[in-house]
Amino acid sequence: MNTEESKEDEIDLMEMVKQLWRSKKMITKIVFGFLTLGVLAALLSSNSYTASSTFIPQSSSGSTSSLSGVASLVGINLGGMDSGSEIPTSIYPEIIKSVSFKRELLAANISANKLPIKTLKEFLLKKNQGSDIISTIKKYTISLPFTILAAIKGVPKKTIESSSNLLVVSLEEEELFKVLDGDLINLSVNLKDGFVTISSTTSDASKAAYTVLAAQEILQKTIIDYKIQSAKELLSFNKRELALKKIEFDSVQNKLAHLKDSNLNIIDSRLENEISKVQSEFQIVQAVYQELSKQLEQSKLQVSKDTPIFSVIKPVTIPNKKSSKRRYLTVLSYGFFGFILSCGFVLTKGLLLSFFKELKA
Repeated sequence: MNTEESKEDEIDLMEMVKQLWRSKKMITKIVFGFLTLGVLAALLSSNSYTASSTFIPQSSSGSTSSLSGVASLVGINLGGMDSGSEIPTSIYPEIIKSVSFKRELLAANISANKLPIKTLKEFLLKKNQGSDIISTIKKYTISLPFTILAAIKGVPKKTIESSSNLLVVSLEEEELFKVLDGDLINLSVNLKDGFVTISSTTSDASKAAYTVLAAQEILQKTIIDYKIQSAKELLSFNKRELALKKIEFDSVQNKLAHLKDSNLNIIDSRLENEISKVQSEFQIVQAVYQELSKQLEQSKLQVSKDTPIFSVIKPVTIPNKKSSKRRYLTVLSYGFFGFILSCGFVLTKGLLLSFFKELKA
């Protein structure tokens, strides 16, 4: 029984292949037509430019980490010598996917002075709103396959105002985030050599360069803030304690000066005891104040020491040549869509004809 079913399945499959082969001319014509549409779509599509920058993150604690790794082999723990936590470069792609990073990037200035469009968000919204006659004709002719797919998928019409809350992402922000996740901003990490490359592809060469520059600055700022977080907290604590101790120091100093000045010609044992007691208190407060001052300076040095350094290997420049990768993808996607559509039409043509005949009957 199983053998007969397998033979029937094999015969059906062979029949489908034969049916496609008999209609190869029609399939070829349809695919060629869609390829022509793809070429037209690629030629009429806006130009794209790609800008990139490459840097290497460096840290002053690298030698300490290496030493602690060697010491751990012989059972010695040098973990206390490590001044801060490191963010591995493998985590950088996750940082640029975060909501806070994307919002900061959308608010970044990507234009030169005296231009109407300042931020990346304004540039993307202006680009999305630009619908002229050519784009409308393109939407319902050469871009018809993508229009059909978008209609099947459905586009939410309701919009929610932007929010600064990390837990709430508006529909407008969600659409902009999708653009950022595309070719607009890309990050690649070479784990072997340790360098990081940020690239951006837009229809404007200068916008691509400024976007890469803004993304690089935001990424490096995020890494620096994380790295020196503990040192900055200690610095803030020392500043607060020093300010409080300075108030106490000035108060005791003024008290001691007033006590001496108001009793210059008076010789009294009780007065001498009072002056001695206030002077001892002043010495203690002065010692604590000086120690806090030293700790404050040490905290400032620690912040500078923990701050990672980024060596830029390839600085970002405004590209002069167009990037053509997207045009090839457009042509190939149109050809693939035409092949699938033609094969589906050939295989279902008989069923559709019989269905319409039954309706007429």
